[in-house]
Amino acid sequence: MEAEIQPLTFGPDKASNPFWSPDGDRIVFLSFDADSGNTDIRVMDADGSEKKQLTSNASADFFLSNPWSPNGQKLLFISDRSGTYDLWSMNPDGNGKNQLTTGAHIVPWLHGPSGYGAVWSPQGDRIAYTSCWYENEDIRDMTTDGQGNELGNVNFSKIRREADIWVMNADGGEKQRLTTSGNARQPAWRPHSDEIAFLFFRSEGNEVRIMRDDGSEKRRITYVGENVGTFDWSPDGSSITYNAIALATNATQFSSALWTINADGDHKQQLTSGNIDFSPVFSPDGDGIAFLSQSRAPSSLFIMNSNGSSPVGLAPGYLNLFTVQWSPDGKNLAVSDEEEVYVIPLESPATAGGDPVSSLIIAVTGIVTIGLSSRRRE
Repeated sequence: MEAEIQPLTFGPDKASNPFWSPDGDRIVFLSFDADSGNTDIRVMDADGSEKKQLTSNASADFFLSNPWSPNGQKLLFISDRSGTYDLWSMNPDGNGKNQLTTGAHIVPWLHGPSGYGAVWSPQGDRIAYTSCWYENEDIRDMTTDGQGNELGNVNFSKIRREADIWVMNADGGEKQRLTTSGNARQPAWRPHSDEIAFLFFRSEGNEVRIMRDDGSEKRRITYVGENVGTFDWSPDGSSITYNAIALATNATQFSSALWTINADGDHKQQLTSGNIDFSPVFSPDGDGIAFLSQSRAPSSLFIMNSNGSSPVGLAPGYLNLFTVQWSPDGKNLAVSDEEEVYVIPLESPATAGGDPVSSLIIAVTGIVTIGLSSRRRE
């Protein structure tokens, strides 16, 4: 009997961004309240039971990457409860909240959170994070309506996106800036190493670069002209999988292929082509890759071998899945359609075939982006 996608949440709030605890017993996720425009953090058992709200909806509390510390004893999150978007940590039961940064502007207001945020070091004793140059408070052009009422309209050309990567101790001490160009985002610590990979933004296309955790020995590993969207380390730290975005000649359509490359920049291998594939994530044993696609109906979630062979579509009919995460034992996937959180058992998953589509126009808007954009500063 084929296993079906199993919902773990049932509204009324929108649920997204599920992440397994290191022991696989719990899943932390985000809950968005459309009425208040706030995003909160909740946790539940791996079967969906024992849900608990960890943060109050009086502020925007969220995470953009795995918030669990390696030992499972802390959760790392972003909050505006102090007036700006800063980093906080707390215990998995919601107690022990501790502000780690002050005025760091972890995400740029009204631009959206993609590529920003923070990650734990493999040992859990340090944190790498982005710090934006500007909070983008003064981006409204003030006008008046016919009755003389003052109106503030967002001028998107004024939004500044510059950010650099910093590191600090897990308690917030000994902060150190690692980049200075304003073009660095999406830090990802290399497993079993003192190196950090990150995205370097440039007009020719985003690159994956690697540096030591003191900011030295920076090097590029992806090719010039590639436009990298997201990437993920293999569990042994030997290679990276990523999606590279290619625009069509009319610049209104695009494709996105998946690749792997060794950490030294050698042995680049293309895994998929002719589709819009993104968000590749290695399985815990490194033998498989789960990824999302916007061009392979009737599924949007796939798994394949790490060399690109034998792709299999999962959860047919669910065409808008996001945030795919493997369970620590590799037997399940947690996903979200930004309405609910689901789990898919992989021992005998429901599968679907589909014909590839060469290119499509898509616009992916995350629940966190919606939450940020819906909040107004007083």
